[in-house]
Amino acid sequence: MADEANRTAFLEIQGRMIELTGKLKQVQNQVRNKEGEKKRAFLTLEELRQLSDDTNTYKSIGIVMSLWLLEVLLAYSCVLASIRNLHTIMLSQSWQPREGCLI
Repeated sequence: MADEANRTAFLEIQGRMIELTGKLKQVQNQVRNKEGEKKRAFLTLEELRQLSDDTNTYKSIGIVMSLWLLEVLLAYSCVLASIRNLHTIMLSQSWQPREGCLI
C-alpha cells in the first residue's frame, strides 16, 4: 500500500518536473531572443547616432519602408524602449494598474 502511494506521488512529481522543465526551456529561449533583439537595437542606435539630425532614414514597417527624419526615428525608438521596459516590469511584478489609470 505504501509502495503504491510512493509510486503515485513519484509519478505526479515527475510529471510536474517534465512540465516545468519544458516551461524553463521556453523562457530561456525567449530570454535569448530578447537579448539578441536588444543587441541589434543597441548596435543600430549606435550607428544612427553618428548621423546628423536632419538625415533622412528609412524604417521598415512590415514589408514597407517608411522615410523618417533621424531625430523622429530616435525619439520613436526611445518611446518603444520605454514601453517595452514598462511591460517587462509589469509582467515581472504582477503589476496591476491603479484605479482610474488609463494604461
